[in-house]
Amino acid sequence: MSRPGESRLGFWLVMAPALTLSLVCFGVPALFMARMSLNGHEPMTAYVDGFTFEHYRRLLSDQLIAGVIWNTARLAFLASILTVVLAYAFALLVWLRPGRWRIMFIGLALLPMLISEIAIIFGWWMVFPKNGLLSYLLMSAGLINNKISMMYTEGAALVGLVYVTLPYCFFILLSVFDGIDRRTLEAASDLGAPPLTTFYEVILPQTIVGLFAAFAQAFIWTMGAYATPLALGPDTLWTLGYLIQDQMLSKHHWPMAATLSMALMLGVAGMIVVVRWLQPTQRAFHV
Repeated sequence: MSRPGESRLGFWLVMAPALTLSLVCFGVPALFMARMSLNGHEPMTAYVDGFTFEHYRRLLSDQLIAGVIWNTARLAFLASILTVVLAYAFALLVWLRPGRWRIMFIGLALLPMLISEIAIIFGWWMVFPKNGLLSYLLMSAGLINNKISMMYTEGAALVGLVYVTLPYCFFILLSVFDGIDRRTLEAASDLGAPPLTTFYEVILPQTIVGLFAAFAQAFIWTMGAYATPLALGPDTLWTLGYLIQDQMLSKHHWPMAATLSMALMLGVAGMIVVVRWLQPTQRAFHV
């Protein structure tokens, strides 16, 4: 029988490679980025060595930046909610299907993960234009009389973000569903509970933690998204990803780009803390 001290030592030895990799690949660059955000800036230079909080003061007072942060957070929140709802319904469907259907649906969910984001964007460019697949299908179904275009709209950007993040949320929720004892469904049926009651009283309480985890995953992805909103959304839909790129490459203002990156990182971290705080404690369920 191992001693408590030996168990703790073994735990840290197992975790040491992953912790070291995380520190080197994420911790050290984050420190460099934080230091860069405190440097000065002059025209025709990327940055000037120094120590100033001017960029953070601008971050809190500039109306343009405030609008970009609002656009990014609003788009990420809407996309995350839609993603979680669709992923939950899809995961429930797959969980209830027999094995042969399950393999097919999982393969279908893997497809977006096997394609680059640029290829996905090109695919949506064939769907959303006035002469695209969406207009053709709607006109063929008799739902519209004139061709429509969703290209360069906020709705197109929202659909693109949901499509990219949906597989990740789906697999999180499917793993949660797989942890449910199916005998609880049989017990509810034996007690005469209708399907909706079984869902609200049996399934939903056991998967609520997975919903919070899936939302956090979707929010992280959509807050940092750059290419999809830029390629599918309107010119006025500026996100933090676009603004960071603009400050870094177009204006050569590295300290401001680092400041915006720190704001994005801290905003996502704050949302994760809130989600963890709101997340209910997982309870054990027994039949």
